[in-house]
Amino acid sequence: MGFGKANVYENIVGEIKRLIELGVLKHGEKLPSVRLYAVEHRVNPNTVAKAYAALEADGYLRVQPKQGAYVCYGEEPRAQDNERDELQKQVFVWKQAGVPREKIESVLAQVCGGDGV
Repeated sequence: MGFGKANVYENIVGEIKRLIELGVLKHGEKLPSVRLYAVEHRVNPNTVAKAYAALEADGYLRVQPKQGAYVCYGEEPRAQDNERDELQKQVFVWKQAGVPREKIESVLAQVCGGDGV
């Protein structure tokens, strides 16, 4: 699929939304990397990155640094993000209080039964 020069960013966003809404791209499916998408469609990688960011803000994608962009349409990603953010904040508080990493890991292992779950 090629894009015209005008509104390349909007075309990318619109096309990916359409593919997701039609079910062509399914929940959990990984999209091409920004670089690969840019090469395949002959567009600027910055434009693709901007489009992926907009799709993430709209709840269509979840972009995970160094892992890729995944379809999350229909999912409640913000609740998961909030939970993770709260856990990260608590760990940060412990670190600021001088609790060593080993102690934090030990407590987590005890609470989780040592299996990391």
